[in-house]
Amino acid sequence: MPIKVNKVMERKSYKNILSIILIAMMLLTITSCGTASKEVHESGMVIKLPKGFQRSTMENTTWYYQGSDAVAMGIRTYKTDLEKEGLESDSVQDYAAAYIKANSVPGNPEIQTSDKYIYFEYNAKVSGIDYSYLTCIYDHDDTYWLVNFACYKQAYQESRSDFFKWADSVEFENE
Repeated sequence: MPIKVNKVMERKSYKNILSIILIAMMLLTITSCGTASKEVHESGMVIKLPKGFQRSTMENTTWYYQGSDAVAMGIRTYKTDLEKEGLESDSVQDYAAAYIKANSVPGNPEIQTSDKYIYFEYNAKVSGIDYSYLTCIYDHDDTYWLVNFACYKQAYQESRSDFFKWADSVEFENE
């Protein structure tokens, strides 16, 4: 009799372990679906964004993508165009400072440096709604690329690491 009880207990333990493994696999599958990304090729720039992001349009942007909880947009500026407009921009830091001033970016954001780009963060109210932004600027050949990521202010801390991951994914194609 004790042998039968042990075999029944072994089967139950085996079923419990198998159930835990199956549940863990399902959870990993479900959570990994949300992080699937696609490469977006736009005007010589490549960026990895979530698969759920859809191409849209926004005035004065080179490209614009909307997701359910965030947006990403890129603006390409040729350095020669800045010179023609009489703007001095000897460095990417100068360009960022000029952009902040020209667009009245609120809060005097601090310009910070990463390996591939410079960036700044800020909050702004648009049509009565509070948004938070991560703005990254890349110095590439004869252009500056400004890439903005934005979401509702209350979701920013949760989205911030994704924004940086997307910003870090940027590469440039040879045109």
